[in-house]
Amino acid sequence: MNTPRILSVTESFLGHLTYGRLMRDHLSQSCPIDAYWHNDDRELRTRIAIRVFGYYRIPPTRWTSEQNADFYLFRSQMCLSYFARRVIARKMAKTHYSALHFHTQPLAYLCLDLMKKMPTVVSLDRTAAQASRDSTKPSMRWTFAPNLHLDKKVFDAAKTIVSFSEVARRSVIEDFDISPQKVVVVYPGVDIDKIPLAESRDKSREKRLNILFIGGDFERKGGHDLLNVFLENFADRADLHLVTQVPITVDHPHVHIHRTIKAYTPEWLALYHQADVFVMPTYSEPFGWVFIEAMAAGLPIVATNITAIPEMVTSGENGFLIEPGDRIALSQSIDQLINDPELRKTMGDRGRDLVEHKFNAQTHFEKLEHLFHEAIAAR
Repeated sequence: MNTPRILSVTESFLGHLTYGRLMRDHLSQSCPIDAYWHNDDRELRTRIAIRVFGYYRIPPTRWTSEQNADFYLFRSQMCLSYFARRVIARKMAKTHYSALHFHTQPLAYLCLDLMKKMPTVVSLDRTAAQASRDSTKPSMRWTFAPNLHLDKKVFDAAKTIVSFSEVARRSVIEDFDISPQKVVVVYPGVDIDKIPLAESRDKSREKRLNILFIGGDFERKGGHDLLNVFLENFADRADLHLVTQVPITVDHPHVHIHRTIKAYTPEWLALYHQADVFVMPTYSEPFGWVFIEAMAAGLPIVATNITAIPEMVTSGENGFLIEPGDRIALSQSIDQLINDPELRKTMGDRGRDLVEHKFNAQTHFEKLEHLFHEAIAAR
């Protein structure tokens, strides 16, 4: 008898890329899984399709982009699903699989027929319903109707739905009328062995502090709020390190822009180790990998009170939570941490402890592997 194998397809963007790499590291030895990126082995016709249908704004205006008026999210996610479908077709032609895994649910939009034949685990950081509320005005949420329809189809067809947060789990259940027994929260985690605590941090009031921000979408992640607050209030006593690929230009000796940093590299770890405070006052966030990475590095957090972030950061315990766009509260939170080295140490220690117990990659993938075996056994 063949050993049951799982075929997994993962998005290869941003935090999903980090998640996929961690999954490969942790499951490669213990679980019979073949893990691929959604865009592995791209065929010419697939590349043409995504160029034609997925990449371009119609018309390319700021309002169109912000309000999803050109159905850009739906078009791009259908292209991702087409990629995934082609990868699965090629792999299944060569190997027998007993179960499927998609991360995230849009990859399964064009695979509903396969999900009906094979037990499938779907993992996600947010739903289309959450995205519609985060991304558009109420009057424009109708533009998410195709995504909502297909999310519902995928959730109905899945054997198990793994959500990265309680807020995402509630959305699956309440927005899509899915049985609570079918949806389980399994908090994702970091590889704590690869993010050791810094050997020492100077906690004195006299030294210039390092404030760290990591965010690809600089505007959405609140980068302009942080930069403005820093230049107005803290440039004389701290350094600001901005990790982003957005082409911003700041002519100030205490603002440092890092454009080529990649996760889990020595340069990336060095930034966490030299930092004293992590700040990302984001306006929209599906989950927020950088927060648990910063907590693993022993940093106090300043973040916004939205979506899953309160499940990671408890205001007054391991950081401060503010409302999006509240620059006064942002300034006050940073000022309090700059002025109180013992508070920074206490909050950083609590964050590290929380990561070890709640946001640990080893624990996450052990639970995910168990769910894969349950899905196969149920079949």
